[in-house]
Amino acid sequence: MKKLLIAGFLGLFACGMFSCGHNSCDAYRKADYTKYKKEHNQKVQLLQDLTEAE
Repeated sequence: MKKLLIAGFLGLFACGMFSCGHNSCDAYRKADYTKYKKEHNQKVQLLQDLTEAE
């Protein structure tokens, strides 16, 4: 039972290391987030302006 539990943890760890979140996925590396960043920065600036106006 202990061996099965340890193997499960190691399997989950390996899946996490080789998932798209760690730059091993082509789609993740080729994604262009410039439009998202621009919109996000505009929203942050708007919120800052609104809070300063009060």
